[in-house]
Amino acid sequence: MAATSKHMTTAIHWSSLDDVTVFSGIAAQWPEHPAEPQILALEVGPKLLVQLALPEVSGGMEWFQFRSHLLGQGYQISHAVTAERHLLRELNYGGQGQAQQQVQDAEVERLIQASEPVQNFKRIIGELIDIGASDVHIEVRTDVAAVKVRLHGVMRHYKSYPRAMVLDALGAAFTVLAEELSRTDAAFNQRLAQAAMIPLAHQSKAFALRYQSHPTVGGLDAVLRILHLTQSTEPRSLERLGYLSDQRDQLKLSIASAWGGVFIAGITGSGKTTTLNTMLDMLVRQGGRKIVSIEDPVEYVVKGVSHLSIQRSHSDTESSNPFMGAMRAFLRLDPDVGMFGEIRDRISGQIAQSAIETGHKIFTTVHATSALGIVARLSSRMIGIDRRTVCSLEFVSALVYQVLLPRSCLACRRPAKQVMSVRDLLEFERVFELDPETFFCASDEGCSECHIPGMEQRAEEGARLGVAGMTVAAEVVTPDVQLLQLLADGQDFEARRYRMSKRKSGFDTPDTAGKDAWGHALYGVSQGAIDPYFFINTFGYPSAFKNILQASRS
Repeated sequence: MAATSKHMTTAIHWSSLDDVTVFSGIAAQWPEHPAEPQILALEVGPKLLVQLALPEVSGGMEWFQFRSHLLGQGYQISHAVTAERHLLRELNYGGQGQAQQQVQDAEVERLIQASEPVQNFKRIIGELIDIGASDVHIEVRTDVAAVKVRLHGVMRHYKSYPRAMVLDALGAAFTVLAEELSRTDAAFNQRLAQAAMIPLAHQSKAFALRYQSHPTVGGLDAVLRILHLTQSTEPRSLERLGYLSDQRDQLKLSIASAWGGVFIAGITGSGKTTTLNTMLDMLVRQGGRKIVSIEDPVEYVVKGVSHLSIQRSHSDTESSNPFMGAMRAFLRLDPDVGMFGEIRDRISGQIAQSAIETGHKIFTTVHATSALGIVARLSSRMIGIDRRTVCSLEFVSALVYQVLLPRSCLACRRPAKQVMSVRDLLEFERVFELDPETFFCASDEGCSECHIPGMEQRAEEGARLGVAGMTVAAEVVTPDVQLLQLLADGQDFEARRYRMSKRKSGFDTPDTAGKDAWGHALYGVSQGAIDPYFFINTFGYPSAFKNILQASRS
């Protein structure tokens, strides 16, 4: 139960360290100097605190004075908790003096945070977090900067601002707010391509913004991916993501197995990390395993997982490349399960191979265009794992490729025959043997059920604003011996044809055996959940699949 900075909630009680949420330090304590603190402020995010107190002190005058002082220093209180006396003593162990120094530093930090460019940046990003944006695109041109957002997978215009205001806000965010070690340069420069991680607290929750900018003709493009760092209270599940029953069964078996790697591929923004962390969350709930993740950066915190946030560098030496050092240290941390944010070079490929071959379970992402394409990617010159090693029985547990597609709002969707041309609908019927009568399209204008407060509705033709969330379309491959042999021999086309020959059902059934991600998406189209427009926009027109389907039948 969360509390805002203006309201008190002390229904949560901690009795041991196992109850304590992850925190980075103690921002303040009361009384200030004794070794027996009665109130502590635990830092759980940038300027974000949990107020911890003895039950007999909670809600008293000192408790309110302590809280008011922290709010005056620019902190936000996530929630208030009561705890046993011994727990406050344990948490404060070795921290005396630290709290006083942090409070002294807070005044300097408050002055920086109060600057107008910083406040403008926080206000704009806060508004975009509130409407549920996953990515922010800032396009600076001439005298105007357009802010666009990706909502439910659809790019939409938000607002336009004066060029100078936006550049000042970006400059303050990069130079002042960004983590020092994450910045590619010491200060903001619109003439350079720059990257950084920017921590941000909003509405008592912790976020990180993955910032990337690049100069363009006449201006600048900056993109910020919004990462939610505060642990969600809702349990993650593959079903909620959109995986179908037989896919979930395959993945549950792969997750439970003690060997091999689960490799997930997909384009940028396809939800790969969310799927990985859902799997880790499932493992944590099973218990009994030490799980370590190494990421650049950590995007989601899963309770029960040891997250190592390590920044990559271009150096090949362990002394100057902390990511390389962390990957090597992984094998000495006695893990049962490892999660590597991405295998994209020889270093990460070698460590993943070593981990799997020494009996560790590995979860990771790879850039590839299909599930079977993961094998070619791992054995490419870029990563360099021998293809026969990749195709051994113990190396691969599951190969997954996924995309994200918008889900049509059920309240305002329209029958496709009222929106699409007869010719386009007949193509779906002729190529995929689907009944267009069951198709629905997202409405252009949306409705009260799917309208996002604070977001301007521009009901333009083809706008497709009537969407409500995203769903996964995926292919899950747990390779058998014959498939592995074909891949090991480099017969990738034959391997794909062999896999597609396993399809025994139509595209209007939830059975995904032998079907690619587009086959999963077609099931969503046949059920009226996915607009055929988004299928075409993601995978292509039905006519492009004629040869693929003919090859699978031969």
